[in-house]
Amino acid sequence: MKSIFILISTLLLSLLSTHTLFSQNSLFKGLSPNEFEIILLGEQSHGDGAVFDKKFEMVKELYEKYGYNLLVFESGMYDNFKANELYNSKEENISIFNQSVGWLYSSTEVFQELLKYMETHPELKIFGFDSQESNLFEEYFLNDFKSLCSKNNIVISDEDYTEIKKTMIVRDFEKYAHNKKDSTNLYNSINSIIEKIDQIPENDIKTRVLVQTFKSVFSDLDFGLKSLQKEKIAIQNPRDKQMAENLIFIKETYPNEKIIGWGASYHFANKLNEFEYTLETENYIKKQIALTDSIHGETRTTINEEIAQIKELKYAVPMGQILKEKYGAKLFSLAFTSYEGNYFDFSIEQIVPILQHPFNSIESDFKDQNIKTELYVLNDIPHQFYTSTLGYMPLYAHWEDIFDGIYYIEKMYPPKYIEYDIEKTKIITFKENNLIGSIIDYDTSDAINYADIYYSDLNISTVSNASGQFSIPNKISPNGYIIFSAIGYESDSVSTNPLLNLNTIRLKKSKDDIILNEVIVTAERVELNAEEIIKKAQKNIETNYIQTPYNQSFSFKVNQFNTNDSLYIGEEAIIKTYNKKGINGSNKPENNIFAEIEHVRANTDIYEKNKWYNGVGSLWAVLNRDIILSKTNVLYRTSSYDLKKQKTLNYEGQKVYQINFTNNSPGSYSTGFGYPAPVASSGNIYIDTENYAVLKYEHNIERAEYTTKKSKNLVKQNHNIVQTYKKVNGKYFFNVLEFTTNSDVSTPEHEYLYSSYNANKLVSNDIETKSVNILTRPLIELKKGYKKQLNDPYWEGKPVDFAIDFKIINK
Repeated sequence: MKSIFILISTLLLSLLSTHTLFSQNSLFKGLSPNEFEIILLGEQSHGDGAVFDKKFEMVKELYEKYGYNLLVFESGMYDNFKANELYNSKEENISIFNQSVGWLYSSTEVFQELLKYMETHPELKIFGFDSQESNLFEEYFLNDFKSLCSKNNIVISDEDYTEIKKTMIVRDFEKYAHNKKDSTNLYNSINSIIEKIDQIPENDIKTRVLVQTFKSVFSDLDFGLKSLQKEKIAIQNPRDKQMAENLIFIKETYPNEKIIGWGASYHFANKLNEFEYTLETENYIKKQIALTDSIHGETRTTINEEIAQIKELKYAVPMGQILKEKYGAKLFSLAFTSYEGNYFDFSIEQIVPILQHPFNSIESDFKDQNIKTELYVLNDIPHQFYTSTLGYMPLYAHWEDIFDGIYYIEKMYPPKYIEYDIEKTKIITFKENNLIGSIIDYDTSDAINYADIYYSDLNISTVSNASGQFSIPNKISPNGYIIFSAIGYESDSVSTNPLLNLNTIRLKKSKDDIILNEVIVTAERVELNAEEIIKKAQKNIETNYIQTPYNQSFSFKVNQFNTNDSLYIGEEAIIKTYNKKGINGSNKPENNIFAEIEHVRANTDIYEKNKWYNGVGSLWAVLNRDIILSKTNVLYRTSSYDLKKQKTLNYEGQKVYQINFTNNSPGSYSTGFGYPAPVASSGNIYIDTENYAVLKYEHNIERAEYTTKKSKNLVKQNHNIVQTYKKVNGKYFFNVLEFTTNSDVSTPEHEYLYSSYNANKLVSNDIETKSVNILTRPLIELKKGYKKQLNDPYWEGKPVDFAIDFKIINK
């Protein structure tokens, strides 16, 4: 039997060779790229570095020798249209494509090389064909769409725009999936809008793109809703259908341009449903699961689940099949494969080795022939064979019916990801012990939580914790003083010459606090209701908060306690940030913020085991809770909340409105927390009565109970957010943000097991608005690749301070 396989393999290679022209100067041996309008370059997974490098070489050759000007990624269609618009208008530089092209690609060194190449070859353009939009879509699309409708006299109600924002922009549509009436109304509303925009004369490309994007994103919303409703959908067929339509749209919009597609081989496949499921494939699935589980440390998926997914390919209709039916011989699809090496598996976020291929696979044949790298055109190959062009999973099929060619690279390696130069900046180091004390009510001795402590001479702030305790550097200054203030209290200050060894600061309640129902309304001032105050606060953001680039350094502490009050994870860091656009609302605030870790220490042994976005690397997620920077809160989603004005309070000699809010429609749209959806949220917002600056924000969010995938235990979470802003040199800046999560875990039978408590505390250290240092590391990649310094002298004399108010109730 083995000799038969060897004979077939030899014949296979012979047939392949007859379709290969051995030109020494081209990556496309055996092909004439001039014959095609579209060439699709696939990849086994999204973690194939050798493939990425080879595809970049191919892109350059196709552009320089054959006139292929459009490089279309498996990324959002509108995202990349907008990136081109911002780049061409010089509003953004070439790095804007790091936000439009998926981070799986844009975080690699080869993508950065591509951007540099584009700067010197401006005829080469980046586009996207995916229906799954991301950063720039969330930031810009709705305003562009509103402008389009307004210019063409299309009337869309505010309610409909809110629904679009909720479901299509923020993707908060969980409640629609389980409410037939709401779902029907949503579909009727969106289909009505599509009928209207279809009447718009498509005289320019931007109009065409906006109309196509609306339909594309609606298809993705429909796919998401049906998935939540457990409707049987084969693979990703709806997404592939829409991606094919989007690529066809791009081709028809630019009929004279040749297109290079860059995406997963699966999407570019043709008649994939004709593969034959074999015991060889099943054995490989078992080996692959055992390997990834051993690397990951826990079971990610079951064998039966994986087998079911592979067998479901029988119902697959990839976008490549739709495109092949339309363009025929004008389209060439190319898959890649390798015999050995490693790739990056994003499902477990680990580097994984390629398992040994079946001996009757094309990879084994290439290895036996000592072939290092080569393109093989698949024309009229009469035999089935194994190959692992799809996710390193050997499948048995007539592959000439699935791809037009296979590019073999003997040894795979993971992509090389961007490494950022850590900017050397001057840091003030305090060798003295910190000044530690507490702030209490003068009359009652009750702790004053989240009071402000401001060191004037050093421009350093901190806040008291929930027990009124605080810690601030004990740096003697001849002319400095420390200011203590809290909403509803009279401020107090203490000179630092000499600095006293303070233990307790007592603040008196302000006598000027006014109960609103006792206010006498005069002709000079019209009393505003709560909603009007919130709207003024939003309107005055550009006036009250800095709108130009600035640096701000923070002290950031991340703690996780288990049920025994013991510290499980404890990290703290000094982090310098660069905000390139100032303080304003955004759906993706992290995109405009860059940062570097200047000092970090871990107080448990968990640091080295954590993934790069955990611990202090989660700063981007914490800043997503910021009342001004993020739009998913009461300040911007006011209609989702019931508001009640409580009273005016005194704060540093100024009057402050206190407004209570209760969420009437909890969800990711109004709270920023997605699955499991919030079931309740409420809090307070404090706003200056003169300039309507937001000074303080308190928010509590209760999440729905959910079941863990592995243990099937039940988890119930509660989040608490407390934030303050501080006025510095005439503008308000982020002062402190504390974000805590309490999780209760129970058995499937609702028997209590344990609790955990996560606390993230971010405090402003310093602000620079004049001599601004431009940082290049995206905030979301703060911890990626960072190696903490052992015995960093910065931490000398700084005791570990993870004191928090946390009591586990004995259940």
